[in-house]
Amino acid sequence: MGRLYFRVLLLIIILVTNSAKCSWAANYYQSDTRKKYTVTFGDSFHNYLPKSSIRIGILIKNNSSEIVKVSQEFVVLDTARIKVWKTIINLELSPDGSVSIPLIVPVPNLTGSFTFTLGEGKDKNDSSSPSFSFNVIQPKKSQRLSKILVHTPDWEEGLNAFLKTWDIKAPTISWGQVLLCGKKSLNRFADGDQEIIQLISRALKREMSVIFLDFGLIEDRVDQLTKIVLSFDVAVSLIKAKSPEQSFVLKSDYKELTYNFEVNRINQWNGFRGVTVPATDFNFTGKGVKINSLAISGSSPYRYPVVELIPENEKGKLYLCQIITDGRLDESVKPPRNRPELAAYDPMAVQFLLNLISASVGDNLLK
Repeated sequence: MGRLYFRVLLLIIILVTNSAKCSWAANYYQSDTRKKYTVTFGDSFHNYLPKSSIRIGILIKNNSSEIVKVSQEFVVLDTARIKVWKTIINLELSPDGSVSIPLIVPVPNLTGSFTFTLGEGKDKNDSSSPSFSFNVIQPKKSQRLSKILVHTPDWEEGLNAFLKTWDIKAPTISWGQVLLCGKKSLNRFADGDQEIIQLISRALKREMSVIFLDFGLIEDRVDQLTKIVLSFDVAVSLIKAKSPEQSFVLKSDYKELTYNFEVNRINQWNGFRGVTVPATDFNFTGKGVKINSLAISGSSPYRYPVVELIPENEKGKLYLCQIITDGRLDESVKPPRNRPELAAYDPMAVQFLLNLISASVGDNLLK
């Protein structure tokens, strides 16, 4: 009787052990099946208007030597990880084969930050799952900006069109609180053009704010140290930096500067491979001027791409902005596909410029 009991017990142990091994093998096989194909995302823009579309390439690759049937869900998640859009792609991959799909993803109607990533069909705990972050923003004027008019030289066609679109264009300099200058004006000013020099002098005497946009290396002087004598007997040297920057942080104590932004850290913009700050640094010389930084970028040491110059004993204010807005303000600017280095419209850049204009005007100039 004892021997019979021992044999039965031994048989049960063997059966349980084999069952556990089979269970482990099945689980491993399922996990391995999920790894048989990989999904990668291509490049795309990061900032969009509501109800627009994201064009992004999807590459699904079979990593095995057998046919794999794929049923993969793709989703857009908000900051609370709630699905706001989804689609499923079903296909069959040949052994070691791959499929490239140009996917069009509808942008949510709501503003905010979102993530395009994988949903059901792949291990959710897989840290290698691809994801693509993007922002949705509808640029708008603040209440303060609705009281401001801006003048810009006739040769700045793009800026004139921008001001007209936003109904902040002054018919003459006498009507404006801000003189807005772009790259063309900077090149003229650096070359000693008297028309722009006198225009700036007139604006400052009227206590206007003068804004220089895209204040980077001067055309045809890329490899030279550029020194520009500004108003208030102050000079600025443009020194080539180690590398450009793809992000910057706005000073949070300037409320008009951060208007309609969810956070004050601004990451890469559309076009120019996401670069927002060129590879140049400011070096000022002179006295009697207070210099305030409105933004920082980089680290060790920090860079200051937006500065405000306020003279102690003179009128007006001068703003030098390195942030690249040229080519990013016109909604009709749409580069060819797969050309991320070219200029492209960016609603975040539009909001930034609107905010900069508003932040530059003191209460004494509001009508």
